[in-house]
Amino acid sequence: MIQAVHTRVEGRARFKIEGLFGSETLKRALEQRLARETEIYSASANPLTGNLLVTFNSDNDHHTIRFLLEEILVEIRDDGSPQAAASEGESEPAARRAPVRRLPVETLKRFLSPEADGATPLDKPWHTLEAPVAASILRTDATAGLTDGEAAERLKAYGPNLLPKPEPRSQAELFFQQLNSLPVMLLGAAAGISLLTGGLLDAAVIGGVVLANACIGYFTESGAEKSMEALRELVHPTAEVIREGRSLHLAVEEVTVGDLLVLKPGVYVAADSRILAADRLSIDESMLTGESLPVHKEAKRLAHENTPLADRANMAYMGTLVTGGQGLAVVVAVGRHTQVGMLQTMLLQTQTPKTPIELQLARLGNQLVAACVAICGVVFGIGWLRGYGFLRLLQTSISLAASAVPEGLPMAATINFAMGITDLRRHGVLVRRLQAVETLGAVQTICLDKTGTITENRMTVTEILSGRTRLTVVNDRLDCLPGGRDPLSVGEIRHLLIICALCNEVKIAADKESGAFELFGSSTETALVRVAAAAGIDIVGLQEDFRFVGLRLRSENRLYMSSLHSCPSEDCRYIFTKGSPHDVLDLCDREMVQGRVKALTEERRQEIHIENDRMAGRGLRVLGFAFNRFTMEQAIDESAPMVWVGLAGMEDPIRPGVAELIAAFQRAGIETVMITGDQSTTAYAVARQLNLGGEKPLKILDSAELSSLDAERLQALAKNVHVYSRVSPAHKLRIVQALQSAGRVVAMTGDGINDGPALKAANLGIAMGESGTDVAREVADIIIDGDRLEQLIQALRGGRTIYGNIRKSVRFFLSTNLTEIMVMFACMALGLGFPLSVMQLLWINIISDIFPGLALSREEPEPDLMAQPPRPSDAPLFSRGDFRAMALDSAVISGGALAAYLYGIGRYGQGPRAGGLAFQTLVFGQLLHAYSCRSEHRSVFSAKRPPRNPYLDLAVGGSLALQVLTMALPGLRGFLGAVPPGLTDLAVIGACALGPLVVNETRKLAHTPHPVEETS
Repeated sequence: MIQAVHTRVEGRARFKIEGLFGSETLKRALEQRLARETEIYSASANPLTGNLLVTFNSDNDHHTIRFLLEEILVEIRDDGSPQAAASEGESEPAARRAPVRRLPVETLKRFLSPEADGATPLDKPWHTLEAPVAASILRTDATAGLTDGEAAERLKAYGPNLLPKPEPRSQAELFFQQLNSLPVMLLGAAAGISLLTGGLLDAAVIGGVVLANACIGYFTESGAEKSMEALRELVHPTAEVIREGRSLHLAVEEVTVGDLLVLKPGVYVAADSRILAADRLSIDESMLTGESLPVHKEAKRLAHENTPLADRANMAYMGTLVTGGQGLAVVVAVGRHTQVGMLQTMLLQTQTPKTPIELQLARLGNQLVAACVAICGVVFGIGWLRGYGFLRLLQTSISLAASAVPEGLPMAATINFAMGITDLRRHGVLVRRLQAVETLGAVQTICLDKTGTITENRMTVTEILSGRTRLTVVNDRLDCLPGGRDPLSVGEIRHLLIICALCNEVKIAADKESGAFELFGSSTETALVRVAAAAGIDIVGLQEDFRFVGLRLRSENRLYMSSLHSCPSEDCRYIFTKGSPHDVLDLCDREMVQGRVKALTEERRQEIHIENDRMAGRGLRVLGFAFNRFTMEQAIDESAPMVWVGLAGMEDPIRPGVAELIAAFQRAGIETVMITGDQSTTAYAVARQLNLGGEKPLKILDSAELSSLDAERLQALAKNVHVYSRVSPAHKLRIVQALQSAGRVVAMTGDGINDGPALKAANLGIAMGESGTDVAREVADIIIDGDRLEQLIQALRGGRTIYGNIRKSVRFFLSTNLTEIMVMFACMALGLGFPLSVMQLLWINIISDIFPGLALSREEPEPDLMAQPPRPSDAPLFSRGDFRAMALDSAVISGGALAAYLYGIGRYGQGPRAGGLAFQTLVFGQLLHAYSCRSEHRSVFSAKRPPRNPYLDLAVGGSLALQVLTMALPGLRGFLGAVPPGLTDLAVIGACALGPLVVNETRKLAHTPHPVEETS
């Protein structure tokens, strides 16, 4: 419309104005309007050259003046000037045009000044602009989009459309973070005090313990970080944009400012955008605004600059999900300048949050440090009162505190998570978020999306009922009619197959030479196109005859889709519709029978409903088909009654092993719920095959009932419903939220674009890795590789195993470390001296603590693991009863060591020989206790022992061998201040070390009921 001709002189510019040439009316209108602008000093329009010379305030630039001129020209057009309108080729009456409100010059300057290019979206209120003005400011053709050259330049200027990523931690930072915990700090303090008091050897040993812990934590976390970084690269989202008038699918990072985004259901918005056109467009913005319901979008401008983000109905933001309708938007910000980009930048300035278990363990570790310091202080006080030397008491108390603190506690969760994620990945289960590992063990309800999850998402048409003709379809081939007639010779069948071929979003890649073609689209729509082609319809030729005009997609309140086509050969236009038989039939007042259109009677409606129920009752997915015809002279009326042509039934086979999987879930105390867009009768047939209700009667809730329920009533009903039928994406979201409100931990499976909001809202989103869409995989917490649903039970078993192994490791750390304090405290209180030397305490800390505890992280699932109910989501890692049980285990082990010590005192008196017996007994007793920690309810003496753990055997066996060397090697004996035991002493050590294991395991047998065995 306007082209800058000369702009080199500051405050002066010449523009070529389209339509000015030969138009005195436009000349006068321009000069009159510009004379009222305070920023314009003078304006002279020349209709002989079509140029306009403007002098203006030099605080502005020619970009601002150019857009000011464009807005003035729009005003002149809207005022109805015949010449101006003619100059733009307009024929629409002015009264029918929406007036465009002109922006103040200061606002224009905010958008156009060079320094604004790097501004954030909040600095540029795009929602206050008219849609055409926004596109004009961005120098984007609102129809054709950018050229390839412009896009390349902008991509270079603005950079790739990527969110800022966290800088990976350096290796040094990763190592030194292992030292940043209260237990490790206490060990460091102990080493420092030992060094100051002359205990060089003590300090060296403590330092070695600290270094060993740091190395273990470093290598474990380093591997976990690499695994998580690899998982972030699993999903590569794309965006559909229009460039040079062509629709392109690009990687999201290639989208740039000014691109035209095509918005469709299931599409993630690739960048912050100003909506230019919207047709029933709705977007889920919960990830940004917290609003759970999708937001209706429109293109009209908003008046107030400070409109809250959630109320900006003409904006679409990066990362939000299109849930319905369709639209077109122009990109206004990319990457770090988007709303979610700014949030990501803020998040990068904060530390990554720990999982709930990691927080519990950190809190528990700090509490233990405080308790250990307090108890060691009491030991010091008792020893001081009994007259022991200050220096010796100080060294002993410090060493006791150092050995009593469980150094492995901070890394227990990290190691379990890392190893668990690696194991799950080997089984084809990809964990994308660390928190998901915890949630796996607490899942109480699994919502299974039927199509593509329970079924194979491999639709095939098996039956067609058109008019009064029923056809069976086998391998996409239709039966011939009686007499060998071609089914296409029957008008209603031909119309139904034409609708199958045209009313869809299937992309066809055809080879003109061979006639072969490949279909790209949903399984349902490709199945319909295949059967039409197999019946003899030339799909490519049909598309040329029935030229596509527009498409109205299925939405939440409109369970059918319609396409508009122009047919020049018949001088008419068609609306073709397919969808829910009930809803499509309600649109019709006529039907086609034997090629003739006749009135649709109430009796025939009932017959069609009965046939639909009969087909759905056999587990078929049934669609209804209808059309309407308009002459070229007639206006298209979407609400006009249609002509019914028939039903098509499709089968999607249930995946092998799903019924057994449902039974396994039920044995594990996990409720299973099926969610489907199919009719109630179809859903009931599938649910019955799967025995979804278990021993209870099947309860089905249809979308018609679901829509009428308020949140409280749905929450009450959700506890007992097994199947939800004819649901929309919004319904799926409501179902998940209702179950969560009822106190359930919900896992949602899915593979389609319509599953995105529910996957995101669920406690655990599970997507199919092969057939799943990018949308489903992007929001999911877990991805099932290869679409083998039976891997889901592996994932749940893995989650429970990881949680259980964390408990086993921590249980071992706490119960064994407590024994040293108990032994030392009891001897000091009874006046029996120091049973353990400083070096012996540190040796115990190295040999019997870390490696057996970590080996418990490699425990296999217990045989009855999946026969137990899921743990409550809010349950603490350990209850008071658990702590009492651990204290009792510690007391029994301590009792064995004290018995050996008392025997030594009785035989040898107080001194190294008696202390050596206590030392050996305590180490052997702690190592044997690792086997007791393998199961909380299965005794090592029971016939059904846990599966063998070679890692634990290696850790305990190696530690036992080292401990034996303390009795055999003179140098090591001298280092530890030990004395070689005699045969009787060895017998006492063995009895006092083995006795606690027998007592604790016998107590376990006596107080724990026999668990139910897992049968699969």
